[in-house]
Amino acid sequence: MTRVNTAHRKNERGITIVLVAISLLSLLGMAALAIDVSTLYMAHGEAQRAADAAALAGARMFASSGYTSASSTLAASDICQTSAVPGAAAAANRQAEAVAAQNLVAGQPAAVQSITCNTTAANPQISVTVQRTALPTFFGRVWGGAANSVTATAVAEAYNPSGSAAPIQVENVKPWLIPNCDPTNGGVGDCAAGGRFVDPADGSIENNGSFVGKTITLTHVTGGAAPNVTTTIPRTLDYYRADVPVSPAPVCPSTSAVSCAQVGSDDYHDNIACSSRFQFSCGQTVGAGQTVFVAGGSGVLTNEGTRCLIHASNQGLTLGQDTLQANGTSAPITITGGDNNPNPLLQGVTNISRSDSIVTVPIYHKAGSPNLCPGGCNQTATIVGFLQLGITQNVQDFSPPKAGSRGKIEGVIMNVAGCNPGAGNPVVSGGGVSPIPVRLIHQ
Repeated sequence: MTRVNTAHRKNERGITIVLVAISLLSLLGMAALAIDVSTLYMAHGEAQRAADAAALAGARMFASSGYTSASSTLAASDICQTSAVPGAAAAANRQAEAVAAQNLVAGQPAAVQSITCNTTAANPQISVTVQRTALPTFFGRVWGGAANSVTATAVAEAYNPSGSAAPIQVENVKPWLIPNCDPTNGGVGDCAAGGRFVDPADGSIENNGSFVGKTITLTHVTGGAAPNVTTTIPRTLDYYRADVPVSPAPVCPSTSAVSCAQVGSDDYHDNIACSSRFQFSCGQTVGAGQTVFVAGGSGVLTNEGTRCLIHASNQGLTLGQDTLQANGTSAPITITGGDNNPNPLLQGVTNISRSDSIVTVPIYHKAGSPNLCPGGCNQTATIVGFLQLGITQNVQDFSPPKAGSRGKIEGVIMNVAGCNPGAGNPVVSGGGVSPIPVRLIHQ
């Protein structure tokens, strides 16, 4: 019996090596699956973040170029072009591709595979698909597995709440109250329908936003007179200087920055030169007895604060500030970084998507005359919208009837967002220096 068992055991010699080999193969297979799947999962997450960033950058170009509704007079093809291959010349495409390339997917810059535009929607949308091919694997190639790829898609939009059920609140608003009078469409007298930026009844944009891309000049109102509206070129619109709280404290540039030596010397100056964190809201009451009220004018502070804000070394054009070019009613507004742009990478670059020269100004409405100071600034008005202005220059104004006055600001109208008085919650926050927020709507 013993001899039989011994012979049987001799026949089993070497089987352990076979079992170990099979086990190792199984372990290697499991390792390949676990590690390579984890790698693909991480790469897909990186690709999704790249797609999100690219889509938001493209949507931001909608807001900064003035195209935020299907009724815009701007040519949609100049803003965004649907393309199955990268390289389209449209502004949103270029921004999306540039931002995508700044995001790494498995150690390599993300590449935009395709861009789809929907400019017929109430809020223009851009869809960006990012792909990373030839994704390296660690163990899969041991088994002859082919290189993998990952793709991710994100959709973003520029959301214009004008006329909608969502009220908005905006930070970084400059302390200039302008009446709801559109100088590009004959807004005179009591600023009647057809001559306003927004319809105060529902917050909808009047005249299909035909004022976008047109140049206006803001000047400080004279004494107790009603704000002046000049509809002939150069178009002018008077503003009231507003006293705006400086709490929370604004974010300010250094006093060593170009034209910023006066930072910290005056609240009104700082609310121009700095990034104000006080929030203006739709339907807010301004004027006598309110948190925001009309204060005495100081053109010198307006000039100094504006030059600090736009990084201009003096009054006039091409003095270091960014250049904003209105290309007519059928093309987007283009922004070129100036020599004093605080980001050296943006200096001299065309079609940048942000600029400190782009500001938001509150629009007020008052029944009857827009005069807030007819013998003392004792009137109140309601905020019915926000105008996005690209400041091109600050100049002194010594021409009649304001000889010797200051505080003249020239700029390009980039957008308007209106307030619906019947709107409820939730409140939508504007996009930083723009009343038009951008948001991801699908990923």
